[in-house]
Amino acid sequence: MSELGDPISSLLSLITQAAKTLVEEYGRILEGACAQLWATLARPDHTILNSLEPSCLRVALTFKIPDVLQEKPSGMHVIEISQRCGVSASKLARILRLLSAKHCFREVARDTFVNNRLSIQLLSANPMYSLGLHMSEDAAEGATKLPEILADAGWGHSSVAQHSAWNRFTNQPKSMFEFWAESPEMRARGDRFGIGMLGWGTTVEPNAIVTRYPWSDLGSSAVVCDLGGGVGAMAMHIARAHPHLQLKLQDIPDRIIQARDIVWPAQCPEAIRENRIEFKAIDFLVESPIEGCDVYYSKNILHAWPSPECITILKGVRKSMKSGSRIILHEYILQTAANDHQSNVRQFKQAPAPLLSNYGAGKIRQYNLDVSLMVLVNSQERTLDEYVQLAKAAGLKFVNIWEFGDMSGMELSIEELCED
Repeated sequence: MSELGDPISSLLSLITQAAKTLVEEYGRILEGACAQLWATLARPDHTILNSLEPSCLRVALTFKIPDVLQEKPSGMHVIEISQRCGVSASKLARILRLLSAKHCFREVARDTFVNNRLSIQLLSANPMYSLGLHMSEDAAEGATKLPEILADAGWGHSSVAQHSAWNRFTNQPKSMFEFWAESPEMRARGDRFGIGMLGWGTTVEPNAIVTRYPWSDLGSSAVVCDLGGGVGAMAMHIARAHPHLQLKLQDIPDRIIQARDIVWPAQCPEAIRENRIEFKAIDFLVESPIEGCDVYYSKNILHAWPSPECITILKGVRKSMKSGSRIILHEYILQTAANDHQSNVRQFKQAPAPLLSNYGAGKIRQYNLDVSLMVLVNSQERTLDEYVQLAKAAGLKFVNIWEFGDMSGMELSIEELCED
């Protein structure tokens, strides 16, 4: 019977993964269909005039309302909440009532509120709290300057990172990431962003990269470099699921110090204890990553850079690759809502009619992120063909694409005939 153990486990794993894939697909269809039905039937102003929700959410995050409500799970009156937070009770009640109408918090009696499924994600101990502050502060503030930037004859057509709406709002000459790294008083905001990326990892189905890429096919001495991995959110998932792999985490010095000294000792100490993780700082616009790794994994890095810098980063990785090395670019792949050919490399699955062919709100995260990148660092999400062209320009060739939930993994190898 023991001889059947491995095949049976493999089959059960395949069945489980297939079921999860179906759940993801139907979840996207359901989310898209509900939003499309709402947009079709609801009054237009109900859909269009929702600009104040991010500001109300920021109030809840700033004053840590979810933490306060946790002290009384049966409900807390707004007078008591306001006393804890030092704000006007009547104004706070109106803000919480708007959020409750959008199903973030619940009003169980007049002016009495409790946490619910959404608000509980915003407890200050949850990385989603840090992500929420980043989006409601950095992104939302910068977005107020987006019309002004688009109308600007110079900045409106620029792809320079320092010509973003965030730069116009803050009046900073440096890019957001440069400012965080070089400004001591803003370093805490960069640290907050690093923690927020742990929260972001939970929203994009982190187990997809762990279960759908054939890590088990790599040998026991295989080395995986997480390039630009922040504090190592994805590397942690890989380390826990595939302890046979040797991991290298590379990012800017601040993130590496945060990962090495704070995050990993608290959340994945076994990898440190067993010497399965190495931390090394890098400026990937200037330096190449650690040489000779079997896999160079990069999640949501190229989307933060204009095309020339993307090519520079990929060329740097190519210099470090050995024969047989692979690059995995874990990114969103943009699809249009038009029923036309989406890619010269691969035709993507389209939603069933009458849904928008790109699933509409069922894949809204990639379009939200695309505009957020425009606002914050003047960058973008890309189509598959655009990524393939970047790879080709760096002397790399497209090998395969993996479906990682809402996101995709583009596998690249060295194009032997290309010269640097």
